[in-house]
Amino acid sequence: MTARQYLIQEVAAALGEGADGEDVVDLVIRTGWQPRPLPDPHSDHLEGVLADGRRVPIEIRRARLTHAG
Repeated sequence: MTARQYLIQEVAAALGEGADGEDVVDLVIRTGWQPRPLPDPHSDHLEGVLADGRRVPIEIRRARLTHAG
């Protein structure tokens, strides 16, 4: 699967689950199509190395719990 196909699949799934605009933007950032303009203070940031030697940023988003009510 190409990166573009993966993005399309992820966006389609998110929209099917009722994603809003913010959810779609986060998805585009998470899949690597657009870097986050400001670092997310709730994430850990690392640097990874791909098989071809290219260095890439890695953002690990911590789970956020929400409470209904």
